Amino acid sequence: MIRMVVSDMDGTLLNKKAEITDGNLKAIRCLEENHIEFVIASGRDYRGVYTVIGRYGIECEAILGNGSQYVDRRGELLMSCYMKKEVVPDIVRIFQGLKIPHMIFATDGFFTADEPEEVRRAFMERSCSRFGRGEEDFDRGGKYEYLPCNQLQKIEDFDGFLRHDREIMKVEAFTTPCGERAAGEQQLREYELSGGEMSDVRTINRAKEQLKEIPGISFLSSFEDNVEVTDKDAQKGYILDKVIRQKGLSRGEVAVVGDGMNDLSMFEIFPDSYAPSNAQETIKEMAGEIVSSNEEDGFARAVDRILAKNLAAAK
Repeated sequence: MIRMVVSDMDGTLLNKKAEITDGNLKAIRCLEENHIEFVIASGRDYRGVYTVIGRYGIECEAILGNGSQYVDRRGELLMSCYMKKEVVPDIVRIFQGLKIPHMIFATDGFFTADEPEEVRRAFMERSCSRFGRGEEDFDRGGKYEYLPCNQLQKIEDFDGFLRHDREIMKVEAFTTPCGERAAGEQQLREYELSGGEMSDVRTINRAKEQLKEIPGISFLSSFEDNVEVTDKDAQKGYILDKVIRQKGLSRGEVAVVGDGMNDLSMFEIFPDSYAPSNAQETIKEMAGEIVSSNEEDGFARAVDRILAKNLAAAK
């Protein structure tokens, strides 16, 4: 019997407009009615998760920062796995050397060693290109006002920054659109010569090769043009596995739903797994079942399967 359902947000529970559809919201309510706990598992920070689900009156526990934190429905920290501070300067140097904008997610805010406004502009450009968002959505009062790119603080003294009483959840870096989208002859020539791989993707891949040399970290890409760095043990599946033991649940009593590589550890640990059809190929290959896309209430379809299995098991 499934007693807990854990879902990723972006690309899984949310559609392209960062909304929970009526079908998916109804599925969450159905879980509650059947006394099945619903948990969010996201790469986002606390505000990034609860600003969204709060619009729908959802109260639930959540995995944050790809597994760096687990919080209860009131946002109280139950478990954590933070980065070792001494590796952060090495990570940032890699990104700065490759001219990749970065954001540091800390327990007291969001920081960058770059110019905050330049990072914000780069993030907006990427978001508008990849997700079809409007720049006005990032302005004060806009739909995405709460995002970290709008709250960045400049690190003037890295030693002082690290000595401060704060913990580091993750470092995220991303490239801005180029290749075909840049419509420049040189970029198009590079795109063709690379066998169809965008130069922004190649830059991220170069960063990953350098990150391999830093001990004690883990890194993954939610999308091909970004990379997220955490402690090696800060992964969704790892922290979830620890939490369910405290709750007295077994792995067989937990179902997971996700679409990206930051969900990989959940799919490795929990056998009852579901991937929307828009998921990355590796995730779809590992999933127990593939359901419809995040634009077609894929999460709700996964809940339908879970409830049907529970009903069959109860007979």
